[in-house]
Amino acid sequence: MAGKKSQYACLLPILAMMSIYSRAYAVAFNTDFLAGDSKNADMSRFYRASALPPGEYPFDVFINEEWKGRLPVYITDEGTFFQHENIAQLGLLPSIVPAANSASERVDVNTLLHGGSMKVNAADMSLRLTIPQAYIRQTLRGYVDPVFWDEGIPALMLGYNANYNYNEAKGGGRNQENAYFQLNSGLNAFGWQFRDSSSYNKSKGVEGSWTNNTRYVERGIAALKSIIRMGDSYSSNDLFDSLRFRGVSMGTDMRMLPDSQQGFSPIVRGVAQSNALVKISQNGQVIYQKNVSPGPFEIADILPTGSGGDLNVEVIEADGRTSSFIVPFSSVPNMLQEGIGKYGLLLGEARTEESRYRPQFAQGSYQYGINNLITGYTGVIYSEDYNAFLLGSGLNLPFGALSFDVTQSQTQIPADKKVRGQSYKVAFSRFFNVTGTNFALAAYRYSTKNYYSFNDAIALHNWQKENADSPNARYMRQKNTFNINLSQSLGEELGSLYLSGTWRDYWNGHGTTKEYQLGYSNHVGAVSYTLSASSMRNDNQREERRYYLTFSVPLSLFERPVFLNSSVTFNRDGYSDTNVGISGTAGEFNQATYSVSGSNRRGGNNSASSSLSYRTAFTTLNGSYSESGDYRQIGAGASGSLVAYRGGLLTSSQLGDTFAIIDAPGAQGATLGGDGTRTTNTAGKALVPYLSPYRKNRIQLDTTHMKEGVELKGNIQEVVPYAGSVTYVRFDTDQRRQFMLPARAVNGRPLPFGTEIFDDAGASVGYVAQGGMLYLKTEQLPSRLHIKTSSDGRQSCVISQPTHDGQINICR
Repeated sequence: MAGKKSQYACLLPILAMMSIYSRAYAVAFNTDFLAGDSKNADMSRFYRASALPPGEYPFDVFINEEWKGRLPVYITDEGTFFQHENIAQLGLLPSIVPAANSASERVDVNTLLHGGSMKVNAADMSLRLTIPQAYIRQTLRGYVDPVFWDEGIPALMLGYNANYNYNEAKGGGRNQENAYFQLNSGLNAFGWQFRDSSSYNKSKGVEGSWTNNTRYVERGIAALKSIIRMGDSYSSNDLFDSLRFRGVSMGTDMRMLPDSQQGFSPIVRGVAQSNALVKISQNGQVIYQKNVSPGPFEIADILPTGSGGDLNVEVIEADGRTSSFIVPFSSVPNMLQEGIGKYGLLLGEARTEESRYRPQFAQGSYQYGINNLITGYTGVIYSEDYNAFLLGSGLNLPFGALSFDVTQSQTQIPADKKVRGQSYKVAFSRFFNVTGTNFALAAYRYSTKNYYSFNDAIALHNWQKENADSPNARYMRQKNTFNINLSQSLGEELGSLYLSGTWRDYWNGHGTTKEYQLGYSNHVGAVSYTLSASSMRNDNQREERRYYLTFSVPLSLFERPVFLNSSVTFNRDGYSDTNVGISGTAGEFNQATYSVSGSNRRGGNNSASSSLSYRTAFTTLNGSYSESGDYRQIGAGASGSLVAYRGGLLTSSQLGDTFAIIDAPGAQGATLGGDGTRTTNTAGKALVPYLSPYRKNRIQLDTTHMKEGVELKGNIQEVVPYAGSVTYVRFDTDQRRQFMLPARAVNGRPLPFGTEIFDDAGASVGYVAQGGMLYLKTEQLPSRLHIKTSSDGRQSCVISQPTHDGQINICR
C-alpha cells in the first residue's frame, strides 16, 4: 500500500506543473532546472493555452458568468475560435462581431473581448469570457433566448398510481372494497408531445370501468411564444369558466416570457443626474438595484413579492445626493405588464362529464397591458344555442388593485325562447404596509336572473331532459357570490390571523351557502399552535361548523427529528374528537416517512392508525392500517414511472412533465441533486424527474459514491428544455485504465522527467513521472510506447511489449 502511495505521490510535481502552465502558457519552462537527461525533455505541450490538443470541442460558454449555451469551440495552435453562425447565440451587439464571408467561417475569440479576458477550463469543458457590458445585448431577468431551447429526444413514458382500500365494518355492517388505477402515458417525437390520462375504478359489487380524462397532442411555438394543442382537454379559465372539450386550442404560453412579464409588475421610470445607483424596495426589503447612466432610465425586469405593496424607488447619485418616489403596486388576476399581450383561441366540441348535449363552439380571449395603470381584457364564446361577450379592465391604483368586468350572454332555452342576461364582477387586492393587512383577493359577482354561463347552458339542457316530468322544478343558478382571502400579521410575537371564505345565494329560491376558514397562528418557543374555525358541507349536504385547536411540537427520536401533533375538534354539539400522533422520516436519505396516531371520539369510540411510505429509485410504496370498535381499514398503494428511449428503459419513483435523461457511460452510483435514492445505474444512466421549462436548469452529478475506474470529464451541465420535453444530457467519461510502469533508457539512466508518451497511432497516452516511472492512462496497454528523449523531439526511444508486473521496461 505504501508503495502505491509513493507511486501516486511522484505524480504531484508533474500535475502541479501542468496546472501552472495551463494558466500561464506564455511563460517558457526552463528545463535546466531538471536533473540529468530530463533537461532535454520536450515540454512544448505545457506552453499551450489549454491542456487540449487541437480540435473541435463542445464547451459550456459563459459571458460575464452568464451561461450562453453549449457551443462548438475550435482549439488550434493559433488560438481559440467560434464558428460565425454560432456567435448570434452569445448575445453580443452586432457592431462588435467581425464580418464573415460564410456562416462556417471561424472567428477568433480574442476579437470579441474588447479589453476583456478569456479562460479555458478543460476540466469542466467551460469557456469563460469577460466582455465589457457596453458590448452585450441587455436581456430581462430569467429570460433565455429561444435558440437555446431544447426540444428533446423521442421517448415513451408511462406513469402509474395504483391504490387499494378495504374497509371492514364490525357488528354486521357492509364491508367496502375499492381498487383504483391511474395511467398517465406520453410519447414525444418530432417536437410534438402526446399525452393521455386515464383511470380504472372498481368497487365491491360495482362493475369496473375505465375513464379518460385528457388525451391530446401539443407543441410549443417559440416564434409566437405560444402553444398549440389538439384533442380532449380543458379550456383556459382566464376569463371564462373552464370546461372539457374536444378540438384545437392555441394561446400564449406565459412560461416562455421573462419572469417579470409573466404577471403584472410596473415599469419604473426616472431620470438620473449622474452615474447613479437605483434601489427599489417593497415592504422594507430591497428587491432590486441597478447602476444607471446619466439621463432617463427605465427598469422593466422587477419581480415584486406577492400581489401588493408599493415600490419605493431611491436614486443615489454619484455625489451622494438621493431622491426617491413611490410607484403604486397591487395586482389582481388578468393584469399584465405594460406592452405585454396574451391571447387564447379555441375551436371544438364541448364534452362535459355525463352530458349528452355536446355543442360545437368557438372561444377567444385577449389581454393587454396598456400602461402601468391599466390592463384591458376581452373575450367571446359563440355556439349555436349560446353566445357571450366579456369586457373588463384591471387598474393599479394608489389605494389598491381593482378590476371590473361585465359579461353579456344570450341563451337559447330548450323548447323555449332566447334570454339575455348580464354578470358583473369586481375584485380588489391590496397590501397595507402600515397595518400588515394583505387582501390577497376580495371579489364580488352579481348575475341577473337570465344570465347563464356556458357551463350553465349545457347543464340546463341535461337538467330539462331529466326533469321533463316535473314542470315546476327549477334549475339552480348563482345570483350573488362573494369571495375573500385575507391575512393579518400581528407582529413577530403576536402571530397572525387569516380568513378565506365564499358566500353564495341562488335564483329560484335555493337558499344560501357559506364556506369559510378563520384562524389564528402563533408559536411559543419551538411549539406552534393554531386556533381555527370552519364552515363546510357534510356528507348530507348540510352546513356544519367546526372549531379546532392544533399544535405541533418538534422532538428527537433516535437522533432524528420527529413531530408530536395534536388536535381537538368541536362542533355545534360540543366536543367532537381528539387526535394525537407522531410523524417523521427515516433512512439515510429520508426515503421513508411514517405516522402513528390515536384518536378519541365523543361516545368513547377510540381508534388507532398508522401509515408508512417508502421511496426507492424506481417506485414509491405506501401502506396504512387503522382500527376502531366499528371498523378496520387496510390500504396499500404504489406509484412510479417508466421511460423508454433509444438508449433503453429507465424507471423513477417520481416524474414531472418536463424531465431529463442522464447518460454518463460507466459512471455507476453518481448521485443527482443530493438525493441518495436517485443514482445512476450500472450503465451510468438516470432520470432527473423535474425541470423548469424555458429556464436554465443546472444538473450536477455527485461522484462521492461513484464506481472506481471511471472519471467524469465534467460533472455540471445546464439545459433549457421546452415544456413537456425529454432532454438528453450526456456527461463524457473517461473509462481508461491507469498503469504505472517502471522504465529506464537502454543505458540504464532514468527517462527524461515530464516527457510525453505516445502509442503507435501517435495518440498521447501518458507522461514520464519522477524516478523514470511511466504514468499511462489507456483502455489497454499498448504493444509499443514511443518516448521523446530530446527537447526538439527528434530523438526518441521505444518500449516494445511493455509489462506492468513490476519488471523494469527498457526503452531502446
